[in-house]
Amino acid sequence: MSKQYIWNFFKSKLNNEYGVAGLMGNLQAESGLHCDRVQGDIPYSNYSKEYTAKVDSGEISEHDFVYNGVGGGGYGLAQWTFWSRKQALYNMYKSGGYSSIGSVELACDFLWSELQSTYAPVLNVLKNATSIREASDKVLHDFENPADQSTSVEELRANLGQAIYNELSGSGGGDIPDTPDPPIDPDDPDDPKPSTQKKHKFKFVIFSTAKKRRKPQYAETRFSKLHNKNRVLRK
Repeated sequence: MSKQYIWNFFKSKLNNEYGVAGLMGNLQAESGLHCDRVQGDIPYSNYSKEYTAKVDSGEISEHDFVYNGVGGGGYGLAQWTFWSRKQALYNMYKSGGYSSIGSVELACDFLWSELQSTYAPVLNVLKNATSIREASDKVLHDFENPADQSTSVEELRANLGQAIYNELSGSGGGDIPDTPDPPIDPDDPDDPKPSTQKKHKFKFVIFSTAKKRRKPQYAETRFSKLHNKNRVLRK
């Protein structure tokens, strides 16, 4: 499962579970942890898989992927939007021997390369954060940089990170497993035209605080007030 792979990957790099959870809460809000997700694909459907396959095959050209993304242009685990970041993602895909531009291996490697270079101050906080909220806020404001960075958004993303921490804390951090790309959720109906989706009202997600770890319920929050309204280009 991609969630466990992402957790293991960044725990091995950061050696700080608060930092990993804060990062992953933001990625959950951005893409639902689907590494091939196309912006606006609500709910996650075959559309993202088909779009990705066309990029892999060349039916969608490098230029179109970089400059003419659908639904606002965001793509992948972190919903990379600005052309220079998508170009760098595409270049790594072509040069690194990855199975797909939507593979979890590429998504993690590329995100890590960004943290080590352009976003080194974010990396420093992720390695040394003493709370999930500290790490989450840093990623929100200085890595993802969406239009809405309000206190309510900070709280939502930190809550998503807390749920991931509750589920995965204590696991991983060793060798990275060779896992397949995330499967399509069989409960999600096909949605071949994501740009025609109606916007949904902002929702909070309530997670159980019981000691028994349970898989958090993920609400498609990012692709509404957080993602489709007044989105700004990322650095």
